[in-house]
Amino acid sequence: MMQWAWVSRIWLTAGLLALLAAALACGAPAETPQDVAGAAAEQPEAAPAVSRQEALVSITDELIVPRFREIATEMDGMRNALHTLCDNPTAKTLVAARTAWRDARAPWLRSQATWFGPVMERRSRSLVDWAPVDPERIDKLLAEKDAVTAYDAREFLSSTQRGLGAIEHVIFGDDAATLDTLAAANSIHCQYVTALGDVAAEETAGIAADWAGDGGDGNGYAGYFNGTAGIALLDQQAIDELVSASIFLARSITDMRLGKALGADGGQPEPAAIPGGGGHNAVADLRNQVLGMQDVYLGAGADGALGVSALVHGVSAEADARMRDHFTAALAAIDQLPEPLQA
Repeated sequence: MMQWAWVSRIWLTAGLLALLAAALACGAPAETPQDVAGAAAEQPEAAPAVSRQEALVSITDELIVPRFREIATEMDGMRNALHTLCDNPTAKTLVAARTAWRDARAPWLRSQATWFGPVMERRSRSLVDWAPVDPERIDKLLAEKDAVTAYDAREFLSSTQRGLGAIEHVIFGDDAATLDTLAAANSIHCQYVTALGDVAAEETAGIAADWAGDGGDGNGYAGYFNGTAGIALLDQQAIDELVSASIFLARSITDMRLGKALGADGGQPEPAAIPGGGGHNAVADLRNQVLGMQDVYLGAGADGALGVSALVHGVSAEADARMRDHFTAALAAIDQLPEPLQA
């Protein structure tokens, strides 16, 4: 039960998110699940202080667009670090490449609660960070191939052989062995990780441009999503998209990963259900995923930035307070976890 307690914090967050989705859609709280009974049982207190569109504009302008621009910048930094590593494989450049990998991975995982719109339309996850990767297929590829380019990586490799997890498989591990493979003449390992870095950087730059409308026509997905463009989603559809993405993410974490790892479904524990390799980054990943959900809920960016909370509070101040408490408790529990999480 002690093991399951911290997982239940995130499960309760998912349950209350589902409750709040119904509350926002109907204008009044729905009946609560058993674990959050009473969280929003009162009648609406007052109309929200802000409109849905005001909240959506703040979320896109202060959170989503800046976050994907940050990701594109960090992925470009990772690409450059990988090229530097392969140009000069030393202990120093290896540490720099690993640091750049973590720096790129953090905002990417923190953006997961907003993986809709361009991320889905472009199928970016299969290029940037499919999980889990397949180490055996990666090793087989590296043993059989003489050359790998960014075009090969984008067009011909499977999702389980691309992205951040595949880069992790190559650059984390025994330092001496890693440097030996990277220093080999015409190193296939170097060709592979630099190709993957190129693809990740190009793809995330594309996501950022699609959200912001940097493609030349000025019609970014942000305007379509927040209702400021001529053709746009209904504001309730956009709110549903935001809340549903967090519900799906929270349930994926608890049911498909942590729950399976602990055997909470009644089966044998399967630690391998938690993705991650030699970088031992699973706890940081988990924290960033929950932080990303919290960003959507509370708002992130400039002072006064709005989130879904601004709308929920007008329906039920108690439900809003309970939601905030669940995020605080989940993050505090995560901060007590050691790495490697699989162990």
